[in-house]
Amino acid sequence: MKKMSILVVSAMMIFVVGCSKELKVTVKDNLEVEYGDKLDYALLYDKEKSDEGVTVKEVKNFDAKKTGEQEITVVFSDSDEKTKEETLKVTVKDTKKPVIKLKKEKLEITAGDKFDAASNIESVKDPVDGDLKKSEDKKLIKNGYIISSDVNAKKAGSYTVKVTAYDVNGNKAESSYKVTIKKKPQEQSETQNNNQSSGNGYTSNQGSYNKPTSGNTGSNKPTQSKPQQTCKAGVIHPNAIGNTGKLFNSEQEAINWANAYIEDCDNKGNCNIVSFGYSKVFDYCGNDMDKWTVGFNYGKDFCDKFGLGC
Repeated sequence: MKKMSILVVSAMMIFVVGCSKELKVTVKDNLEVEYGDKLDYALLYDKEKSDEGVTVKEVKNFDAKKTGEQEITVVFSDSDEKTKEETLKVTVKDTKKPVIKLKKEKLEITAGDKFDAASNIESVKDPVDGDLKKSEDKKLIKNGYIISSDVNAKKAGSYTVKVTAYDVNGNKAESSYKVTIKKKPQEQSETQNNNQSSGNGYTSNQGSYNKPTSGNTGSNKPTQSKPQQTCKAGVIHPNAIGNTGKLFNSEQEAINWANAYIEDCDNKGNCNIVSFGYSKVFDYCGNDMDKWTVGFNYGKDFCDKFGLGC
């Protein structure tokens, strides 16, 4: 009887072992993961198509900060401690650009002031890797940022500063800000105490040209001696026309034209104008012709260079 009992127990053990089912897990392959993110274990397998109670016990060979395709090993288990290993393919992609924060969108300084383009940058960061460092390498394409600028702090005008940042994987971000360089304030003579601001760092002055009383075809400088020739009513006296040679139908039209002209030459970097005047235009007899004119005052260096008496 003892031998028979042993045989029966052995047969039962063999039957139990032979009927043990393998853990059923349906995995998901070819997953995409964002650079730097934690791996979401719930995405590695289909819970509905796997055995009840299946969980991820361990993940091997995954690197969240290594872009490209990776082959990882996942160990699954259940409440009965049955386990199963599966090999999956995961692709890590970096789709997040660096973030550039500026202190101001526009800066305004006076010609001659010190200017540091980097001083207006609050931060340059990658969402995953943190701060990016400034580089002097204009050919940089990874892991840092560069500044390009056409600012000439000694010359009045409008300029642009551009910041270009790259993360470790080559993602690129750009930002820019404007810099306005204003001319240094100019000392005004006593005859210019009634000056009005032109809005461009220059000054406009009404009545800077003499009202002619007789005929004289002298030069067209802003201030002239009294003409000596016979009165000619209705004929515009050349002494009453500013050195621009322009005539305008209103005071505001004259001012607008002068401002636009100065801004244009400032932007081109060849402006030597330090102020401008505008005034009424008269005929040979001193009659108001209901016209306005503009004259420019040039810097001393410009006048000396071209032999001008200004």
